Amino acid sequence: MKENFHKISGLTLIEILIGIVITSIMMGAMYTSYNVVNNSFSQVTGRASVSAAGRDVSAMLIRELRMAGFRYYGDNLYFDDGRGLDGEENNHYPIIIKEPAGNCCDRIEIVYGEYDSNRAGTEIDPKFLRFKVIYFAGLVDENYNLYKVKLKWNNADQTWRYVYGGEADQEYPDTPITTQDAELLRKYVVNMEFVPIDNDGNVISTPLTVDENEEYLNQIRTVDLKITFRSKDDFFKKKIIRKIESIKGAVRHVNEEDKFLRDSIVLSVFTRNIGN
Repeated sequence: MKENFHKISGLTLIEILIGIVITSIMMGAMYTSYNVVNNSFSQVTGRASVSAAGRDVSAMLIRELRMAGFRYYGDNLYFDDGRGLDGEENNHYPIIIKEPAGNCCDRIEIVYGEYDSNRAGTEIDPKFLRFKVIYFAGLVDENYNLYKVKLKWNNADQTWRYVYGGEADQEYPDTPITTQDAELLRKYVVNMEFVPIDNDGNVISTPLTVDENEEYLNQIRTVDLKITFRSKDDFFKKKIIRKIESIKGAVRHVNEEDKFLRDSIVLSVFTRNIGN
């Protein structure tokens, strides 16, 4: 029996083309929506990452600035004022603030003591301990990164030795600090500033070292700090000039024209063990 093919229903070419057009429009709308959501998510995570970097570093600085100058009762470790033959790098002052030339950020050194009752209590293995932590910025691949070094005082030979930031137990500063050995805290630091303040609320000039403004080394009551990080990738669509204001005055203001997001944290930290 012959089949009646002319009665079979189908789609015309025009109907197929209309279906393709409608599908393309729907796919385009879905892609646009996805792209908008994805960009929004990237911006939110980027902002959160920059803010988290500032909070994490600030928390470490707050803890160690509050510890600066702390000693346990009975601490009999040698105190080096940095004026001997071994030079200023050997000093034990609670806070040293340097302003390296050509660097985005101040460098801060903080000294504090600890006590370990499990140690022997001899000159070679004393119960009283002393540490120095150093925060500094290093230029790597045209961006500044923030690093940390920790040193431990060896009372037997009266030298600072690396805990980390250099080869363990090597002498500092005979073995110089390098960004390869130092602990990388965060990348893309833009600015880090420290302003020491005395008991009367007066700003102490910086640099504050063994050789500069040394008469104020034991008069620090508060430290104002500002730290600024930027995003890794472009955040804004257009380049605009963004001003990073310094807490040290107009000389340290920075104007940048780019697409990066920047986030600053400004804090005042009370130094509990200095300036009494």
